[in-house]
Amino acid sequence: MSSSPAPSPDSLLDNLAKTAEDASGKPNSSIPSNPSLQDYSKALKQVSVVDDFKRLPEIPCARNSLMYGIASGAGIGALRYLNAGPKAAANWAMGAFVFISCTSWAVCRRERGQELEVMQTMQRQYPERHARAAKEKALARQAELEGASTSSSTSQ
Repeated sequence: MSSSPAPSPDSLLDNLAKTAEDASGKPNSSIPSNPSLQDYSKALKQVSVVDDFKRLPEIPCARNSLMYGIASGAGIGALRYLNAGPKAAANWAMGAFVFISCTSWAVCRRERGQELEVMQTMQRQYPERHARAAKEKALARQAELEGASTSSSTSQ
């Protein structure tokens, strides 16, 4: 693999958005309509499998979906091995792993999206909660500072 650091997904999306449209909103003509072999090789050089696996625990829902997939694949593969040969058991185990992992990934991401939507709705509906709490903290801190300054001035 390449020794250069892989670009972050955010920077890739920003670059894609910048190159897809110019300032007027029209499609940018600098994007090649037929990518060459060099374009593909540049893209492949940016992929770092090792770095992607290192960042796997940071991806929401990835760990749980992979654990469910591994456990169900191993269980179904072991059960299938009792009734059929190792080749059939491996096929069933792999199929179960992929199916369960993808299904649990999709369910988790959907639930996460719904939860995020609810939180954003609450923030939009009740912005005064945050403002009130921040104001109360600021007033308490100001009172603390004033109390500390008056007590130090009286002791002198």
